Amino acid sequence: MKNQRRDIIARGTVMWDFIRRESVFVIAAVAALVPAFFNPPSIRWLEAIDFRTLALLFSLMGVSEGLKVSGLFDAAAGMLMKRASDMRMLSLMLVAVVFFASMLFTNDVSLIMFVPFSMMLLDRERADESYMIKLVVLETIAANLGSMTTPVGNPQNLYICSFFGVSAGDFFRTILPYSVASALLILISFRLFLWKRGDVEKETRKVRRMDKHRTAIYLAFLLLAMLSVFRVISWQVLFIAELAFMLAFDRKILRRIDCILLMTFVAFFIFSENLRSIEAVRNLISSPMKDHPIAVSAAVSQIISNVPAAILLSSFTDSFEGVLIGTDIGGLGTPIASLASLISLKFYFRRTEGRKGMYIVFFLMLDFALLAILALFSMVIS
Repeated sequence: MKNQRRDIIARGTVMWDFIRRESVFVIAAVAALVPAFFNPPSIRWLEAIDFRTLALLFSLMGVSEGLKVSGLFDAAAGMLMKRASDMRMLSLMLVAVVFFASMLFTNDVSLIMFVPFSMMLLDRERADESYMIKLVVLETIAANLGSMTTPVGNPQNLYICSFFGVSAGDFFRTILPYSVASALLILISFRLFLWKRGDVEKETRKVRRMDKHRTAIYLAFLLLAMLSVFRVISWQVLFIAELAFMLAFDRKILRRIDCILLMTFVAFFIFSENLRSIEAVRNLISSPMKDHPIAVSAAVSQIISNVPAAILLSSFTDSFEGVLIGTDIGGLGTPIASLASLISLKFYFRRTEGRKGMYIVFFLMLDFALLAILALFSMVIS
């Protein structure tokens, strides 16, 4: 009897740990199943899954993990410290590297690599806690806005390009004005909140040597992924080539790929299909999406995050521009508007000396201010 009790408690603990660790997947799975009352399981669930987007996401996760293991990000961090002359320059370089890295390695990966590194550096420099909050929040904004610049920068761009068959010219013509405006807003925010002088201690830690061979291979796969997004090469070719390479030569990278994230996207696809099957939801969304696609996409992103918002709303318009711009700038706002924002929040909230209330207040204040400015910008140039 006691052994049975112990087994039940152990299983319950394991399950609770999984729910806490993979809360986004659990919420997405529950959300996908709840509307199933209106749309029972059928072949339509399978048809709703965009396997092209899943394959591209798999390939990009493989690239990101391969470049992490290759030492590319460690080398970049070491280079930053060698070039930083004072606190102002160090902070600017940290924000800038997140902004540009997110264009190629996704907003999530950029924050995972550089937010803990930034907090470690500021702790060593004995920076004020308020300064650290401002830097982490600005890095988060930089990741969310920088990632909009390329189709591989964030998952919703991947999906939108796949769903609408967007060409490279149309994509960059649509998004580059917002990327440039975002860069200017980040620089202004930096000048307002992180304009601090003070010398910094030069980085003395030994940075492991970069594996140039592995780096070159995964950068080549990144280039192939970009070509696949714009349908220059088949996504099946990319997926099979990268999977075959990892199975033959780099299985540890294959084991590091986040399969739960892929399952989360499957749940998003089913959730969106089930919602679209509800007539009241279709009626609620259809008309506003025709008249104000950017505003609706940004608003829905605040509630269900920008990735499921893109999946849900793409079926209600024939034009990709509104969904693309709305979900990209809609990554600003609430912490759940972009799943990448939750990464930074989790990293900061782990600090025993962290000031969680101040973090949330500053995050919401700056995010919504920049979202409002970019929304006005969209009205001006549209």
